[in-house]
Amino acid sequence: MRKRFIYICSPCRGDMEKNITKAQGYCREVVELFPDVVPIAPHVYCTQFTDDTNPKERALGMELGISLLGICSELWVYGMDNPSEGMKAEIEYAKEHGILVRDAAEAYQSAGSETPDTELGDALIVLPCHVGTMSGISVVESTTVQIPGEAVIELANELRKHPGHDITMEADQ
Repeated sequence: MRKRFIYICSPCRGDMEKNITKAQGYCREVVELFPDVVPIAPHVYCTQFTDDTNPKERALGMELGISLLGICSELWVYGMDNPSEGMKAEIEYAKEHGILVRDAAEAYQSAGSETPDTELGDALIVLPCHVGTMSGISVVESTTVQIPGEAVIELANELRKHPGHDITMEADQ
């Protein structure tokens, strides 16, 4: 199942039809190259029901895009050297909210070297449960907690989305 939501940051304005077609292509490439990723490209979706040439509707589209960005763990920039004003706003939001910003070219280069979730190891955490003494000898009991690698990644993504806050995740039974 695809669990990584990646925001596709690319130009919309200018030659809108061409730029939307490019964004559709980027999404298709991501789906084909990264089996764990759901690409989120708001200008592919939002332009279906908003008019980007109308300032009020463009503002609405940007607002919807930023809301979608908030659920993503990464933002991939297509055109890092020359971002549009809308892209700059998305990049700034991502940085302010602890969402990883990557040049899309860099993400593609690492496509073959990334380890799929199924190959991740588990994290073992040893927690001291009780410290006491018995006949003058210190006694420490401990509990080992095993956390699947996939849950560690999920936890890291949640912490990135909520910088400076504690989060609670319930374990499956």
